[in-house]
Amino acid sequence: MKYIKTTEQRLQQLEDKQSILELKYRYLNACDEKQPEVVTNCFISGEVDINFGHIGQFNRREDFVAVFKDLGCHDHIVDMHHAQNPVFLELTDNTAKTKINLRFQSINTKDKLHVQLGGYYLDEFEKQRDGQWLISKSAFIINSVSMSDFSGEYSKVVYSGNCMPD
Repeated sequence: MKYIKTTEQRLQQLEDKQSILELKYRYLNACDEKQPEVVTNCFISGEVDINFGHIGQFNRREDFVAVFKDLGCHDHIVDMHHAQNPVFLELTDNTAKTKINLRFQSINTKDKLHVQLGGYYLDEFEKQRDGQWLISKSAFIINSVSMSDFSGEYSKVVYSGNCMPD
């Protein structure tokens, strides 16, 4: 990060960091609460770079949100995104890069499947003319997966590993 000289610049940097974290948390909460319009508005309009591995790669926020609606916006899908350990890798007046860890849990009450993922987001942000920060690039890297089937009398692990099964 660049050297900040004045108290005003240091305060602006703190405010920018807080705004970026609040944006990321707003995005994750909107995913859990099945709010596709809020998810859409967390990203810049136009070309974006979204790479969520097994879910897909997208260069328009609308394409990503269409898949989000298709996969996650159902009553039988119960998701929880829990962000932790945010690190700012870079912060300028108008751009930022972060690494934010994620623990994700999904319960599919229809297919009787429970999935837990661990991993991290590598995100980039752009500050808009109105001062609002938006996500311009987002990648999610998985480093642990556990999948359990709870359709029988007992829950049983069907997969564990460091990546999604084929």
